[in-house]
Amino acid sequence: MNKILIAKDAAEKAMAAEARRTESLLRVAGKFAAGIVVVLGFQLLDMKTLLESPSPWVKDSSCISIAILSLALFFAFRGFRLSGYADYPRGLQLWETLKPETVSEAAAEEALVQVLLKAREQNARLNDAKIRALYWCGWLFFAGILLVAGTQLLDGFVDWT
Repeated sequence: MNKILIAKDAAEKAMAAEARRTESLLRVAGKFAAGIVVVLGFQLLDMKTLLESPSPWVKDSSCISIAILSLALFFAFRGFRLSGYADYPRGLQLWETLKPETVSEAAAEEALVQVLLKAREQNARLNDAKIRALYWCGWLFFAGILLVAGTQLLDGFVDWT
């Protein structure tokens, strides 16, 4: 087996691995979005009561928690972003490149490997951006949950006193 075929096989495996990575990141983004929507919904249901609290701390923290959870939801939706992903070349672009008689079989295989590797690199960059967005989504979600819990506890304490 010549090295071009080995490189082509490796490039196809890399493309498949990147596609699996994309699917995994989409599942994670979906789980984050669902969790954030649930917590945000509970906070919004209780918002009227929280804003009627005599404590300015309760009012401020409830508004901040909504803002933080909304920002986390934004980052979760950034994790869903699919625009810009590369796949095998569409249409006749690859055929038109490889069709001339002057292009040898080895050169055609090499060009195909380059296309696959370029597409894999483009997808990897987009997946890395998804990971960064989901990283911030997770931290903001965590902070939002803590703030929601703190707001509820503070409101209970103010009502108790």
